[in-house]
Amino acid sequence: MLLKFSKADILNSSLVYPDTGALGYTILTRSHFIRAGDKDSDTESEDEAVETRRTIIYNKNGISMAGIVWEGRRPVEITIGQEKINVKGMFGCQSAILSHNILGIPARFDTEFFWMAAPDGLTLLDYDSNEIKGQFHVNSLRVGERFITTPISGLGHDYLEFEPHPLASTDELIVTFLLMEILRRGRFNQHSDAFDRPKLWRSTSLANFRRRLRRGTI
Repeated sequence: MLLKFSKADILNSSLVYPDTGALGYTILTRSHFIRAGDKDSDTESEDEAVETRRTIIYNKNGISMAGIVWEGRRPVEITIGQEKINVKGMFGCQSAILSHNILGIPARFDTEFFWMAAPDGLTLLDYDSNEIKGQFHVNSLRVGERFITTPISGLGHDYLEFEPHPLASTDELIVTFLLMEILRRGRFNQHSDAFDRPKLWRSTSLANFRRRLRRGTI
């Protein structure tokens, strides 16, 4: 499946099918304020309001399919359909992969699938076969079946590409992608604000890691 973001802000964008232009999903993020308990009158005379952000994913018919509540960059509540999931429950129990500038987080729906975050991108990797099952193409031009990253920010579009998995819904894949992309940006300092568009990186660390993995499994 291939989806194109209509805006640079991945948390406030439509997801369309690029071949037809048809709407697939809409992602909206809004601020909410939660009142804290009353403070001691000696220190505060008014209630404090804590800001959170709520991301809702709607299908093409405008029906809410999933949601994420954020405190800063940290997700604190996740809902997919009728299922409420804690953040750790969105990922597998296997050990994470750490290698230089690589962070690999296991997927919950398949013990061999890892979300691989690096300065140069985010992919969903089948670790057993070393095959890419999903990828985020940032600021890219689509030429046939290929994606070319442009050197000028804003010239291309962002695309989310992934293969369907029998144990994971499209809603879950989109939610997990959003969690991992925000985590990736924070880990590699690719933002000036929690939800800014990442800078254009030229690192080849992720590609190099896959080549090393391939040589190690031959």
